[in-house]
Amino acid sequence: MTGEQGQSHIQGQLQTSIDEAANRGRLGARVATHPGAQSDGFRGCAVAAVVVLGGLGLVLALTIEPLVALLPGGLLVVVLISIWVDQRTSKKNQGFRLDLYEHGLTAVVKGQIHAVRYDSTSVLQRSIRHTGATGYTEHWYTLTDIDERKVVLRGRSDGVVKKGQFAKPQEWGRAVQQGVTREQFPKALAAIDSGESLSFGKLWISREAVGSARDSAEWTQVEEVRVIEGYVKVKMAGKWRSLGATAVTTPVVSEMPNFFVFLALVDHLRRPWNGPAA
Repeated sequence: MTGEQGQSHIQGQLQTSIDEAANRGRLGARVATHPGAQSDGFRGCAVAAVVVLGGLGLVLALTIEPLVALLPGGLLVVVLISIWVDQRTSKKNQGFRLDLYEHGLTAVVKGQIHAVRYDSTSVLQRSIRHTGATGYTEHWYTLTDIDERKVVLRGRSDGVVKKGQFAKPQEWGRAVQQGVTREQFPKALAAIDSGESLSFGKLWISREAVGSARDSAEWTQVEEVRVIEGYVKVKMAGKWRSLGATAVTTPVVSEMPNFFVFLALVDHLRRPWNGPAA
């Protein structure tokens, strides 16, 4: 079997395993695939560095005091260790990809295939904005798969795909948000209509109000709910405030499971009093 045939065989086995995971999770038809980066291009530069440092060390050892050659020799050892680590990581990320389906997704991360259903998963999301001339936003989505395992999906908004990240996070991130909201909102609303209170991290929602362990606000008082610098803020009487009394108890988006389901419920419950969210 040639190298090309061997690679094709591996890809075929991977696709079969992904299809089996999707079928086990009853995810429906595949709608999109997003490739992930197994390596970030480090190896090519590292190999060049090995050649340069090796040659320099040899020249110094032969022409000058041999002890002087220890400096490039030490750097050469560091580069070789880095190449070894990169190879191990790349092998671990072999087959790295994300497939979106009607009712969920599959993700091949660190050699494991995860099947996630939108109607049962818990999603935590976090974004970090990097400023500067080449500013970009990093996105993290931590989901629970059908086997109760955690899987982390990462990406950057600037089109650069680093090792361990997926391309186009705006697209697959929006698909995850919309899919989870579509599947979980009706059940959540039915629970609230029956008199239950639902928890979203440090906040809870009921038919009458939204609140935390320390404070609450009735929907008749809530003018708007918005994310400000990563914190969930409520606008009341024209002023923005948190429903947590301290920095520790202030609701943070990155700690709220299924945050977009929470927003959809907020919009629905406050609308009779204040109209749709801005």
